Amino acid sequence: MTRLKVPRLIPAIRQLEEWRLLQESAGDPKWAFVLGGTIDAVAEMTGLLQKRGWTVFVHVDMVRGLSGDSEGIKFFAGYVGSDGIISTHSQAIAHAKKVGLMAIQRIFLLDSQSVTTGVQQVLSTHPDAVEVLPGLLPAVARRVVDAIPYPVIAGGLIQRREEMDIMLAAGVQGISTSQRTLWTL
Repeated sequence: MTRLKVPRLIPAIRQLEEWRLLQESAGDPKWAFVLGGTIDAVAEMTGLLQKRGWTVFVHVDMVRGLSGDSEGIKFFAGYVGSDGIISTHSQAIAHAKKVGLMAIQRIFLLDSQSVTTGVQQVLSTHPDAVEVLPGLLPAVARRVVDAIPYPVIAGGLIQRREEMDIMLAAGVQGISTSQRTLWTL
């Protein structure tokens, strides 16, 4: 299995106009996570970012008017044209992989059982990468990193450079954040 090269920092965009804050991509891979909106707005944002050289992952669970079933994901792949999806749902991950999209499985680190269940889901769905939330639990994130053969991204609640450094030291390969001040690092 080839490990996906994950950028250290991944802007997480919630508003259509935020795409303008991201510069043209150069050199290392540049990813952006699109977190919701209408299907039309997500398609527009995806196209604009891709024209600037960004690889775009859309959190399909947060797109209004879209179902994560087989037909919904097929429609999404053809209409939106993103490079991949993010989802908490194993079936959406499986459907995305069937239509040739990259897939990031999002798991929540709420308690020991949710960590165990999340790792089991990841091992059965074989996503391209995993995003763990909240992103400020270095010891728990390390357990996930050690338990799965996929790159791990930490997301949620990360507001400062020091918090990014702690999570990267814990073994995650990338940080996703909607904190705009971190996007230029």
